[in-house]
Amino acid sequence: MAGVFGYGEKDRHLVTYSVIFIVIILTGLFVKVFEILALLNSDIVSIKSSIVSDIILTLFRSFAAILALYTIFILMIYNKIGGFMHPIFHEERLAKPHNTKGWERMVPFSSWTLIMFSLYFLSSAILGWFEIFDLKSPVLLKFWSGVFLPMALGMAMLTATVVTFVIVPEEVKLNRSFNHLFETHEMVMHNWTVILLAIDVFISRPTLHWELSIFGLIAGIVYCLFAYSFAYFGGGYYVYSFIDPRIKYAPIIMTILAIAISVFYIFNWLITVIIDYNQFIGGLVYLLWIYSIVLFKKPTAEDYSS
Repeated sequence: MAGVFGYGEKDRHLVTYSVIFIVIILTGLFVKVFEILALLNSDIVSIKSSIVSDIILTLFRSFAAILALYTIFILMIYNKIGGFMHPIFHEERLAKPHNTKGWERMVPFSSWTLIMFSLYFLSSAILGWFEIFDLKSPVLLKFWSGVFLPMALGMAMLTATVVTFVIVPEEVKLNRSFNHLFETHEMVMHNWTVILLAIDVFISRPTLHWELSIFGLIAGIVYCLFAYSFAYFGGGYYVYSFIDPRIKYAPIIMTILAIAISVFYIFNWLITVIIDYNQFIGGLVYLLWIYSIVLFKKPTAEDYSS
């Protein structure tokens, strides 16, 4: 993997930026051709459920939003101990241990996942309370909740999968301490986000469309641009070695990562199609998928031995 994420004879950042520019243009064309804005003006997020009452659904979403905001501000930003990581520093091109505090803890992609999770549940909860009190729902809130949901689904599922099947096994292989990956806020980011989103999708049955997968690509591109800007003008490091635009295969890796968010959203959409056909089969498939990507128990080297 070192060769894939290593530097070549020449830095590839200009090629990476060119690819991003092309992807942005293609994304704009996709939004126009498939009339994505019209889809967002329809009711994507459901504020009612055939399984539970409106008040229970809204309370559930309110709880999820509060959990996310508590994790972001209390357990992360205002936590005096801070976080720990091994980022790649831009100038040295070396991974070094680094303690993060305050708003800097919102730099990792998993933190962005939690932010998107909170935005979806906060917006959908507010819409629910408007409905319960028989108030006119803000049009822009309905619009943006339809953006937040596909982003949250794709980002959360990708984050959980990468942590469980890539990051944790790699830490075990390197024999490094990874206790920080099982702290409370990490459990929320890597596990509870996917669990609560899956529950929400199952009980509320949102009107998902495959075309909304474009927001996964947009989320990926926006995060890459943020990561590059942060390394150049902010903290001076890349949280992940593969996000450095200068490495040999950066253009390919960046594109794959952005597309991966869309692919994971597509998986969610396909499951909702199955649920619409048969909720018991669809629910079982959803349950097995979520069970396979969450990780609550810290593994050991023996767990990965053949």
